[in-house]
Amino acid sequence: MRCEVCGREINGNPYYRVIEGGRLTVCGQCSQFSTQAWDPARPQARKSPTRRRSAQPSPRRRSDIDAAESLELVEGYGMLIKKARQRRSLSVEDFSKKIREKESVVKKLEKENMNPPMNLVRKIQNALGISILEEAAKSSGSVLSRPMGPRTLGDMIKIKDATKKE
Repeated sequence: MRCEVCGREINGNPYYRVIEGGRLTVCGQCSQFSTQAWDPARPQARKSPTRRRSAQPSPRRRSDIDAAESLELVEGYGMLIKKARQRRSLSVEDFSKKIREKESVVKKLEKENMNPPMNLVRKIQNALGISILEEAAKSSGSVLSRPMGPRTLGDMIKIKDATKKE
């Protein structure tokens, strides 16, 4: 076995030392460069990476979820956004910078090609001073007519009515 510091052949028992943060197997002469030893037979517990508090999403309260489920986008929300933006003399580029989103997102919203998530709805409402949400009509099911969040495959297909004959 060779010393990992000087490269000499280790005669006798090797020393297991921590030198400048590295765990090394060294000879007797090189062991003087460290005062800390480590045991190769004992596995070291891995340290979990430290997380910043702001990086963790805040847990959602049940009332937030209930509130989101009781709201839906108003009919023609895209035109409302566009008119409010134009009343404030904001271009698509200026408005997208103001709400810190991409221009393509604003364009998709104005064409109603996107179902915005709740945080984006709040940004739009605060920036333009409009409301694009309304209370959902009470129905037997809890399915929203316009779900919040990204569009899914189910949003894009139309299911044929089983009672209609072709």
